[in-house]
Amino acid sequence: MNSPVDLAIPDVQNSVDGRHLAIDKVGIKAIQHPVKVADKSQGIQHTIANFNMYVELPHNFKGTHMSRFVEILNEQEREISVESFEAILRTMLERLESDSGYIEMTFPYFLEKEAPVSKVKS
Repeated sequence: MNSPVDLAIPDVQNSVDGRHLAIDKVGIKAIQHPVKVADKSQGIQHTIANFNMYVELPHNFKGTHMSRFVEILNEQEREISVESFEAILRTMLERLESDSGYIEMTFPYFLEKEAPVSKVKS
C-alpha cells in the first residue's frame, strides 16, 4: 500500500535563522496600485501610484511574508493622505513584525492652470 505523502510546504519566513544576520530592507518594489489623492480644486484625484514597501528583517527571521505588503495596500480605502500614509506604515510594521520600515509612493498628479493672458485653462 502507498503511505500518505506529506505535501505541506514549510513556513520558511517564520522559521528561526541561526545565522544571526539582520537585513536592512526586504520587500516589494514597483507595485502599481490605484489611489485617490486629495486635490484642493477638484476634491479627489484618481491616479495610479507606484509603491516601494520595505521592512527591516530581524536577525532571527529567515524571511518576510511578501503577500502581506499587497494585502495592506488592498485594505486601504484607496484614498491616500498624509494622515493615512502614516497609518499604512504603522500597519505594515505591525503586520510584518518589524521595528523599521519604508514606504515610497510616486504618482502622476495633474494641476489645472490658467494662462495669464488668454485665461484658457489647461
